[in-house]
Amino acid sequence: MAVTTDKSQVGQEESGSTLGKRKSVQEYAQQYQDIADSQLPLCLGFSARLNMLWDLAGAAPAQTEGRVIGVMGINSSWRESDVRNWLQKDILPSRLDLHNMVRFLVSQLEHNQDPRRWEAFLVYGSPIVSSPISHGVYREDKTRREIASMIFAQLTAEYAIPPSAYDADKVFQRCLTLMQKFNIYELQDFQPGHLEPFRNYMFPAE
Repeated sequence: MAVTTDKSQVGQEESGSTLGKRKSVQEYAQQYQDIADSQLPLCLGFSARLNMLWDLAGAAPAQTEGRVIGVMGINSSWRESDVRNWLQKDILPSRLDLHNMVRFLVSQLEHNQDPRRWEAFLVYGSPIVSSPISHGVYREDKTRREIASMIFAQLTAEYAIPPSAYDADKVFQRCLTLMQKFNIYELQDFQPGHLEPFRNYMFPAE
């Protein structure tokens, strides 16, 4: 004889099973307290990404030429200690300050950039948020080109690569491309572990 099952009864049993596993409000509250941070964690790399956006916008002096004072001149309500935290210590501005700063900086760019994407990228970085920088913007940036030149020089010296062994312009463009993929925005971002992959990419065995 076929046995029929009451679907409503099964549903009630499943619901009861689920309810039986649910934690109490007190347990959730304790778990929340255990997980909660007392202050926001640092956003590693935020300052490098923010400085890069200031570089691209060209709205303040270079980092070595008084950037902090230049940025303070944009908004008189910004304090020097706060600006140094943003530009040097990976500390985020207030939500409103960050929002308005990004809107201002992105408005200086010529490539129809999305300020919301830039804001998310500055906070979280890649790969959580893909880089909003096009190859064109990246290659036009003077600071990145200077870093690429130093990496180029370091590699040719480290591996004793003679000038006759490569096409300088082609290798330079490869360097810029890989810098973008590796999220290298400052010279200090280029670590010893980058030497080998950069060498293999920039100077492939022909």
